[in-house]
Amino acid sequence: MKTGFKRSVLVRVAVALLAVAAPALSGCGKTDYAKQQEQHQNEYKVIDDGLIQAYLTRHNITASGYTRTESGLYLVKISDGPATGENIKGGQQADVKYVGRYLRDPATSNNYNENIIFDNSTDRRVPCACLSVTVGASQVIRGWDEALLLMKKGDRKLLLIPSYLAYGPTGSGTIPPDEPLAFDMEVLDVR
Repeated sequence: MKTGFKRSVLVRVAVALLAVAAPALSGCGKTDYAKQQEQHQNEYKVIDDGLIQAYLTRHNITASGYTRTESGLYLVKISDGPATGENIKGGQQADVKYVGRYLRDPATSNNYNENIIFDNSTDRRVPCACLSVTVGASQVIRGWDEALLLMKKGDRKLLLIPSYLAYGPTGSGTIPPDEPLAFDMEVLDVR
């Protein structure tokens, strides 16, 4: 009899907990969270674009010297590959030599210091001093995948990547949350 009573109490407690928790588990929380994420991303679209525009101004790069994609990625031409080459296609393997820098000093978030290198393909200690990437396979940040589809073998471009196309609100390793980044990127080979 005691076992039946214990089960009955446990069942009532479980039902009560479900009644209280069900609205939170039904998706209402996700909707609020999704709205907060969207609002945060929209805020940083404006902030990041301002930081990137300030970078372009400091370096005297005018509108004729860069391309801005619909997503907010900026590509500044440093040198072009062969005129007859085709843009990289999704699924192709690209060998990329790069240097990644901050647009601002992450320690202060306000001071501009694009000389701080956070990643460099030569540190990989491979013969090509590069990174091999399957383009469009989400092996790299979204800004890279998008940029590589706009490049061809031999191209060298400066990518100015807003945080939401980089590591977003969580950051990664030494890269703080909501940090726009700059990559000097050269496509060495495509296969």
